[in-house]
Amino acid sequence: MTLHRLHTRLRIERPLADVFAFFEQPANLDRITPPWMGMRILSADREMREGLEIDYAITPFPLVPARWRSRITLYDPPNAFVDVQLRGPYARWEHRHTFHADGDATIVEDDVTYAVPFGRLGDLVEPWLVRPRLRAIFDYRTAAIGRLLPGPTVDREDAMTVAVAGGTGFVGGAIARELLRRGERVVVLTHRPERARAALPDAVEIRRADVNGDPAALDAALAGVDALVIALAFPNAPMEDPARGWTYEHVDGDGTTALAGAARRAGVRRIVYISGAGADEHAERQWFRAKARAEQAVRGTGITHTIIRPTWIYGPGDVSLNRFLAFARTLPFVPLTGSGRQLLAPVFIDDVARLAADALTDDAAADRTFEIGGPQTLTMRQIVATALRVAGRRRPILPAPPAALRLAARVLQHLPGRVLTPDGVDFVNQPAVVDVGPLLAAMPRRLTPLEEGLATYLAPGGSEARPTIS
Repeated sequence: MTLHRLHTRLRIERPLADVFAFFEQPANLDRITPPWMGMRILSADREMREGLEIDYAITPFPLVPARWRSRITLYDPPNAFVDVQLRGPYARWEHRHTFHADGDATIVEDDVTYAVPFGRLGDLVEPWLVRPRLRAIFDYRTAAIGRLLPGPTVDREDAMTVAVAGGTGFVGGAIARELLRRGERVVVLTHRPERARAALPDAVEIRRADVNGDPAALDAALAGVDALVIALAFPNAPMEDPARGWTYEHVDGDGTTALAGAARRAGVRRIVYISGAGADEHAERQWFRAKARAEQAVRGTGITHTIIRPTWIYGPGDVSLNRFLAFARTLPFVPLTGSGRQLLAPVFIDDVARLAADALTDDAAADRTFEIGGPQTLTMRQIVATALRVAGRRRPILPAPPAALRLAARVLQHLPGRVLTPDGVDFVNQPAVVDVGPLLAAMPRRLTPLEEGLATYLAPGGSEARPTIS
């Protein structure tokens, strides 16, 4: 039996006691485990101690459900604990968690020793099946911890109450965390609050609100709110699913219009709307028309507002650039959904979040519409190549004819989950270049270069969080 090892080191800008208290709660394991693992805690007894045994249901590999039983063999708060697999998909699994203070921050280290089943056959598939899966799990875990345990916040007596619609999504979640860091009171509006808590810091208030539901309930959700950020998105975007109401017209158009009306009735004093580059009521594509209709609804409220039109937003947790990186983990090449020659100015998620937060207080942003993109204009192929280089992965990039992809999408759109749709192909292959001059003139700022932004979460050792496996 061959033993393999995985090690990660993560610095968290929180005191040791806070960090250990988070990690020692078994319920928080679900919050830092990728959704595609399908993990559920089955045990009622979750009081952390030496000898505690916990049962889980998991899906370690697609379509392979399994049960996992672990035992805590060491519990030394706030310094360490160890769990070992008693029953599960591995031939052996021992996970040592250690914690130590580094000034006001905490260093968290994970050391895992594991062996795969099926003897030599298991060892043959481990490098290309098991190891990439573990890397993906720990990469997700690192990003999730960053969301759930943000750094120190500012203590402000003049804090606003800011509601973020779409605060469980990639963009809205980043804005919510930036506002929280600045000391604002943050409220996230969601129609599924029971799921929202898993992805948000505990300091964020969650209120039930369905933007396409009862207007009175939406009004109640905005009670006492000073400012509103609208960053709506539907699951699996940009692959629309009309049967479920997951379309740009319904979510962006109808949803933002409903929110704008509720904000006016609730006495909200400021609105920031996250639109999109290319928004135009006369555009050929429905996503541009829906964004333009939403912009009109925001302007029509008479409330002081800022409309932000970003290009392609990237960062930990995005569902665009990270899809290409996922291919690199499991395939010997990275496919492009087209020629890869379209021009883009990708913008780092932190830049968008900071601009949204600034726009709530800066007079220079009042009643303005700004485009925002990164400081570089590159082809899609160059962007993917840069991401692969920063992540330390060598893979050839293979373009695919758009016509062939659309043909395939006509079939794939009928499969569960709508993996690909013809409109989705067109969305991904469209160029996105903007003029940031007006933004920089009104609200001077530094925009993050692509490689620098990618390095914050992809570079091996760049964030002290990348797993090493031997």
